Amino acid sequence: MDTSVSRKEAIIRAAGEIFIENGYRMTTIRQICARAGVNVAAVNYYFVDKKNLYMEVLRYYKGIAFKKYPPDMGIKKSDPPQQKLKSFIRSFITRTLEEGPSAGFGKLMAREFVEPTDVLDELINDVIGPSFLMLTEIVREICGRREAEDDAVNLCAMSILGQCLYFRTSSRIVNQMLKKKQFSPQEINDLAQHVYQFSLFALKNYFKTSGKGKTSMMKTVKKEQVRLS
Repeated sequence: MDTSVSRKEAIIRAAGEIFIENGYRMTTIRQICARAGVNVAAVNYYFVDKKNLYMEVLRYYKGIAFKKYPPDMGIKKSDPPQQKLKSFIRSFITRTLEEGPSAGFGKLMAREFVEPTDVLDELINDVIGPSFLMLTEIVREICGRREAEDDAVNLCAMSILGQCLYFRTSSRIVNQMLKKKQFSPQEINDLAQHVYQFSLFALKNYFKTSGKGKTSMMKTVKKEQVRLS
C-alpha cells in the first residue's frame, strides 16, 4: 500500500471521528493529528487547511454511505411511486442511524443541519438538492400533482425529511425517551416502515382537492392565517 495514501486516509478517518464527536468548530487540527498519529504539518501538506479537510471527510463518508445505501436503493424508474418512497425513506434513515463507517456521512450531515458551516452551500448543490428533488418527484407522482402546485409538494417533501432526520438531530432526546443508546438493524427497519406508512397515508389525504385544484388543507391554513392577521 502506498504510504502517502494510507497517511492521508488515516487523517480523514481521524478527522471524521472528531468532527462527529465535537462538531466542525470545536475540532482542532492538533486533535486530528494526535489521533491519526501524524505531524501537524501533514494536514497542510495533504489538505491545505481544516475546511478542505472537512470537505474531503464529507466526500469520503458520502462515498461509503451512498455505495451501501444509494438513495433509490436500486429501484427502477418504472416501479410504483409508493415503492420509490419506501426505498428512499429506508435508505435515508438507515444511512443516518446505522452504526459503522456507512453512518459517518449521515451523522456529519445531521450536524450540518443544526450547526451549519461554510460548506453548507456546497452540500446543498452536491447532495441535499438532488436528494430533495428526487423526493419531490416521488411525492408528485404519488399524488398526481402538477408543477403549478410545487409549494405544497415541497412542504410535503420537507415534512417527510423532517421525520427521517428527527431520530438523528434529536438523538439525545429520543434515546432518553426510549431508553436506548442506539437502534438495532431491525429497529431501524421498523422506524423506516413507520415513517413510510405515516407519510403515505398523509400524502393520500393531504391532496384531497376542492374548488379549482387547491387542497382543502391549504385553504384551511390560509383562512387561519387571515383570521390571525
